[in-house]
Amino acid sequence: MARPASPPYTLGKITLTAHPTKVGMVQARGYYRDGNNARKEVTAPGKTEAGAKSALARKVNALRDTHQGGDTVLRQDTKMPAAAAVWLDWKSREDKSPNTMRDYRGYVERSINVGALANLTVVQANDVARIESWLTTIADERGETAARQSRKVLSGILGLAERRGAIPASVMHRAKTPKAKPGSTGDRKCTDSECDYDCGKRHLDTRRAFTQAEAAAVLDVADSTKADLGDLAHFLFGTGVRISEALHCTSWDDVNLDAQTVRVRGTKTKHANRTLGLSDDLTERLRERAANYGTTGLVFGVTYFTSKLGAPRDRNNVSKALRRAFATADVKWAGTHTFRRTVATWMDDAGHSLASIANQLGHSDTNVTAKYLGRQDTATHAAAVMVLPSRPSTTRLRVVSGG
Repeated sequence: MARPASPPYTLGKITLTAHPTKVGMVQARGYYRDGNNARKEVTAPGKTEAGAKSALARKVNALRDTHQGGDTVLRQDTKMPAAAAVWLDWKSREDKSPNTMRDYRGYVERSINVGALANLTVVQANDVARIESWLTTIADERGETAARQSRKVLSGILGLAERRGAIPASVMHRAKTPKAKPGSTGDRKCTDSECDYDCGKRHLDTRRAFTQAEAAAVLDVADSTKADLGDLAHFLFGTGVRISEALHCTSWDDVNLDAQTVRVRGTKTKHANRTLGLSDDLTERLRERAANYGTTGLVFGVTYFTSKLGAPRDRNNVSKALRRAFATADVKWAGTHTFRRTVATWMDDAGHSLASIANQLGHSDTNVTAKYLGRQDTATHAAAVMVLPSRPSTTRLRVVSGG
């Protein structure tokens, strides 16, 4: 019967010899297995044999104390920036989109590698009070969205540290994400009823959708701008995709004008990858766009510079141009996500099921769609089996299949 293995960091047989370089000293030599079951050699000097043995034992104990959890890459004493780098490498192996990885790297650089957590180990950072204080600072300085996304990144890092054994358990489920303090730099909302909309704050109404008249006004303004907004606005109204999906995830290879479909390569979950139908009008617009700018690269890529046709456009610049169009159309409360909410609302008004709306938007859960539509009650699955009375359609949306 094989002898049971010794616990990690337990010294085996110790040999004692004269020290090779220190005259009159004794050298103790032994072997132990570390936390990863790797056999390691260790030596220590001493004036006597007993002293050398004691020094060897202290050395092994010190090695054990500095490696109480984790692996050779991510341990309990790993600093947060290094842990974040390990996490980014792990996420890059999950077939994430380039846009998602770019966002992750940005939040690591702005939130993890600088600020209150930058000099902490994963064990020290895994503290509810520290995390909530860190999130409060981000919310007040950079806004609630930055705080939520930073929390998501930190949750991923600590979750990986937990799986690797570097920390006993992540405390992120106990940490709350605060809102920005009213009036702080991160408070992006303006509550002044007399505001002239030049205060630099956001005036978004995230619960509101465009009316038919407002939608027509926005499209008219977008068609008249020089920022190439017309086709994009019609596409957002006709599909309900996220602006990031339209700008950076929809190439001409994804468009089938003959079948009147577009393959949307979503930016969030696997359900965001979906095939959507195109109306006759939207198909014709895309056909004209292809004739004017070619079918290389992204559908809504650069058009102003012929040498960069189809290259990615800057999302911030497009968003600014859309906000100017909203102001001209007298819908200053609207944001880029209002297109998406409008599609969901109009489909709901036309009697489409939650499942159908969820497929259109790329939601993985119909409960998310229900909350998106402002429903307070829990979503049910009745709409998927009930035959509703036919009603005049107010949209031209045609869902082909879900991703």
